[in-house]
Amino acid sequence: MIKMAKDDTKKKSEEIGINGLNSISNLEAEIMKIVWEKGRVTVREVHENMLRKEIEKKEHGFIPYTTVMSTMTTLAEKNLLNQDKTAKTYIYSAAVDKKELSKSIIRSVSEKLLEDSTSGMVSKFLSDPKNITVKGIEKLLNEIDKS
Repeated sequence: MIKMAKDDTKKKSEEIGINGLNSISNLEAEIMKIVWEKGRVTVREVHENMLRKEIEKKEHGFIPYTTVMSTMTTLAEKNLLNQDKTAKTYIYSAAVDKKELSKSIIRSVSEKLLEDSTSGMVSKFLSDPKNITVKGIEKLLNEIDKS
């Protein structure tokens, strides 16, 4: 289970999940995908990557650099990104892999939203790492629908 950093100024849950400060937003998920793909990146590299995707979609109102920067800082505070401060420009890398984050979020959702028996089924399902695939998750959802 992914544990978050403790911060005396803000109350945060110990795990990543679906509520408030301990959740992962769509923007955070998009940034994590870029970091997983690229490995080590700067805020500018992530921002440029996001702008390219927005331009391809011909969307208006492009994401500001400062939004990407503050979101990446938040991800570092949540212990999802490593923040290397030794150079003039901070270098970020993933602190967790995709499967670990997916497992943590799915487990948190199941504990908060599902009945005890279904939650147990989800925990058992997540204990086998090969289940964290699109097909595996679809299988789990079908099992949940049956219960």
